[in-house]
Amino acid sequence: MRMPKLDARLQAVAALFTPCESGADIGADHGRLSCYLLAQDICKKMFVTDISAGSLKKAEQLLKRHDLDQRAVFCAGDGFDALPQPVDCAAICGMGGRTISAILKKAAGKIKNADLVVSGQTEIPLLRKTIQDIGYNIADERIAYDAGRYYIIILAKHGTAQYGEKELYFGPVLMRDKPDLWKEYLQWRLGVVGQEKGHEMQLEWIKEELECV
Repeated sequence: MRMPKLDARLQAVAALFTPCESGADIGADHGRLSCYLLAQDICKKMFVTDISAGSLKKAEQLLKRHDLDQRAVFCAGDGFDALPQPVDCAAICGMGGRTISAILKKAAGKIKNADLVVSGQTEIPLLRKTIQDIGYNIADERIAYDAGRYYIIILAKHGTAQYGEKELYFGPVLMRDKPDLWKEYLQWRLGVVGQEKGHEMQLEWIKEELECV
């Protein structure tokens, strides 16, 4: 049976997911990411969680169709509270940045030293600051483009970091590496920020970055 296809965002998430013995997909929804990580042996065992019992059932059915359900534990619950044990790497994607930030702050004691792959739909600077505040640093960042929208995917690892305001806004790794989609992403951000009031400083930052590309 053909494996479910990952969109560009989930492909980037999978590429940053640390190969490990035990992983977690927090807010798994349809379960495609978990299915891919298990099928590719990126993760030996997955804890598949979602606050919605209906979504969790869909994920369970998908993994069962591909004979991967025996390597998965399905947990209904909110964030890391749903996990029965610590994991080596956890993905938290498809939610607003403020929601993910709240999950990370609440789970500070349960995360232990797990690697984190996060992708917020909104408020990415807040998400980066939360990563810093809970004792993590940004090890890698990717830009993905899908269905007319740009997404930022972040790999965070346990360790101290101190980022400036501009680094929190753009991302320290993206500013340093200027990946292939950097210019297009900045132009998109320019259009978004240009329509908002009270973001004059960020608008100038974007224009300065564009001049350096």
